[in-house]
Amino acid sequence: MNMVNLLKHGTSRTGLLSKTLLLVTIAMLVVQRTGAQNLLWATSFSGISVSALEEVEGVVADNSGNVFATGLSGAKGIGSAIRTMKLNASGNILWNVNYSQPALCGGMWGRTPLALDADGNLIVVGAEFTSSMDNWHPLLLKLSPNGGATLSGLVFNLGPFASFDAVAVDGSGIYILAHNNPNNGNPHIVHTLKLAPDGAVLWSDSLTPSIFWGTGGGIAVTASGVYTAAGGLVTARNLQGLVLWEKDMILPNGGSALAADGAGNIYLTAQNGVAKFDSLGNSLGVLGGISGQVSDLDVDAAGNIYLVGSTVATSSRGSDILTQKYYPTGALAWSATYGKNGQYSDNGIAICVRAGNVYVGGSKYNKNLDMCTLKYTAGN
Repeated sequence: MNMVNLLKHGTSRTGLLSKTLLLVTIAMLVVQRTGAQNLLWATSFSGISVSALEEVEGVVADNSGNVFATGLSGAKGIGSAIRTMKLNASGNILWNVNYSQPALCGGMWGRTPLALDADGNLIVVGAEFTSSMDNWHPLLLKLSPNGGATLSGLVFNLGPFASFDAVAVDGSGIYILAHNNPNNGNPHIVHTLKLAPDGAVLWSDSLTPSIFWGTGGGIAVTASGVYTAAGGLVTARNLQGLVLWEKDMILPNGGSALAADGAGNIYLTAQNGVAKFDSLGNSLGVLGGISGQVSDLDVDAAGNIYLVGSTVATSSRGSDILTQKYYPTGALAWSATYGKNGQYSDNGIAICVRAGNVYVGGSKYNKNLDMCTLKYTAGN
């Protein structure tokens, strides 16, 4: 497999949105171009004026070319917060909102903390801190796509240090991957739940891994079932929660993001590359030779695979946001990096492919690590 050379570009600042909210839009920065892919725009956003980590952890796009991004940010009087925003097809931020309580976005652990339901509302998952700030509980938010108003906000009790990490939806409900963080001697427990549109629990299942591999995880739903990759285990369930098959796998940080193609095949990042399974759990091969820094993946209708992650930092350069497209054969279609020159850690976290465009979320260093959303053409 031939890998293209990875080049780096800096950014330019466009102005202040307010005294504390900084908007940076960089248009048409093509970092590396093969296969006719282009970077159409890059938009960064800072909600914290002091040095802090902010990052986009989930991205989805609608039928009109708008993109929604959610992740870790902050606000005066709140501290750590979940921020969600809507950008139009040109990368302009139409609105952005913070959840009103101190919270963590589920993308810290899972790779799909954001989904659109059948009505076009945003479903965002994460965890809300307790009033004493010494624990947190799972959080489910439903936001309006027009202005970001909170339509509902539900806090669940799954025990200490529990969070909703990843979400997927279909016409019958909301599917959640959750976990209890093994803090202060508490066990690491992985949960899978199906919720009704109003948040009522329809079914739930859990497991306690015998070995703690890490807190990573992902979830995907198809017409055949719901699939999770967490706790070192890939599990398929039917839509009623019955386990159909399980596979022990060595997964980065114990879990993986998941994607599904139109035929119901499942893709995930394993130790040796991107693994592909059919709906019955039969292996359909592994795309090897990719970076171990993959954070998220998606698949288009033609079976092309899109990956996002970060380049490996060196003694002279920090990491960059790395986006790649592979053909179904495993051949590399294109590879692109985006980041700031120098020893700065820019990280790719989330990816979504829609209508010939690739949307990427992550963190970009300006004065601090800011929330960053990119839009590429999918190319040939």
